[in-house]
Amino acid sequence: MRVTVLAALMAVILALSTLAPSRPHAYPGAPVGIASVSTMLPGADYSREAAQIRAVGATAIRIPAKWNLIQHDRTTYDWARLDAAVASARSAGLWILMDLQGPAPGWAQAPGAALDANGTPPQDPGTFGVFAQQVALRYSRSVTAWEIWSEPNLPQYLVPPTAAAYLPLLVSAYTGIRSTGSRQPVIVGGTSSSPSATPDTTFIADLYRLGGRRYFDAIGVHPYTFPSPIRTDHSGFAGGAAVIDAGRQIMLANGDGAKKMWVTEYGQATGPGRYSVSEGTQAVILADAARELRAVPWIAAVFLFTSDDLAADSPNPELNFGLYHFDGTPKPAVSALQSVLR
Repeated sequence: MRVTVLAALMAVILALSTLAPSRPHAYPGAPVGIASVSTMLPGADYSREAAQIRAVGATAIRIPAKWNLIQHDRTTYDWARLDAAVASARSAGLWILMDLQGPAPGWAQAPGAALDANGTPPQDPGTFGVFAQQVALRYSRSVTAWEIWSEPNLPQYLVPPTAAAYLPLLVSAYTGIRSTGSRQPVIVGGTSSSPSATPDTTFIADLYRLGGRRYFDAIGVHPYTFPSPIRTDHSGFAGGAAVIDAGRQIMLANGDGAKKMWVTEYGQATGPGRYSVSEGTQAVILADAARELRAVPWIAAVFLFTSDDLAADSPNPELNFGLYHFDGTPKPAVSALQSVLR
C-alpha cells in the first residue's frame, strides 16, 4: 500500500511540474533580467547579447518594440529587428518582457508636432492600440509580459508627462492586446525617478484616481539611485528607490494588493562624471540591488540596465550603463552578479 501511495504521489508531482508555466513566478525569488536597447541600434548582434545575458546568470530580457521604428505608415510594418531579437532570446532560453515604446511615428502625430522628439504621442491614441494589437498577434506566443511605454512621467518620453496623457495610451494598448486573446500581464510603463519627472508616486496615484486600475496587471518602476546604493540603511530604500515602498502603499490604498511591481530598469553608469562610479563600485551596487530587490515580496521581476556600453570610453554616462564594455568584454559587475544569481 505504501508503495502504491508513493507512486501516485510521484505521478502527481510529475504532472504538476510539466504544467508549470514559463512565467516569472515560476522562479525562486524575483527573477532577474537585462533591459536591452539593441532593437534601437542598427547592426546589433542579438545572439551575442543573449549569450551575454545568460552568462551573467539572468533569465530574461526586456526588448523594446519602438513604434516609430516599426510602423512606417498605417499598413506597413518592419519587423526585422524585433524578429531577430525575439528569435535570439528564445534560442538562448530567455523569457521576454516586451516594451511597447514611443514616440509615435510621424504619420500618427498631430499636425505641427515635433517629428524628432522622443516623447511625442499620437494624435489618436487608437493608432497605438492598433500597433499593440499587431505586436501581440505576432509575438504573443513568445512573450511573457507586455510593458506599455517607458518612463511616461518624464518629458523626454511623453509630452506632457502626466497620468492624464498616458492613460489613453494605456487603455488603447491594453484593449488592443487583449483583443488578440493574449492574457499575458500588461504592465504600466516603468516610471522614472528623475527629479525632472512628474514624481513617480504622483503619477501612480493619479493613474488610480483617473480610473486606470482596470487596464494594467502590474506597476512598472525605474528606481535609479545613482551614484548611491539601493538602500541608505537596512530599513528603507534610498533616493529614487523610495517608490518601491511608497508606490506599494498607493497600490494597497486602492485595493490592489494582489498586483505586483516590476522593476523594469535599474542600473549604474561607470566612468567620469558626477553620477558615475568606478567599475568596481558598479559591481557592488548592482549585486546588492539584485539581492535586495528580488527579495521584496511584491516585486515580480527585476531588469538591470543594460547589457553593453553604447560607445567606447565615452565621457557621457548615458552610454556607460553596460555590464559589458563596448567591445563585449565583461566589467566586474558580471562576476559579481553571477555570484548572486547562480
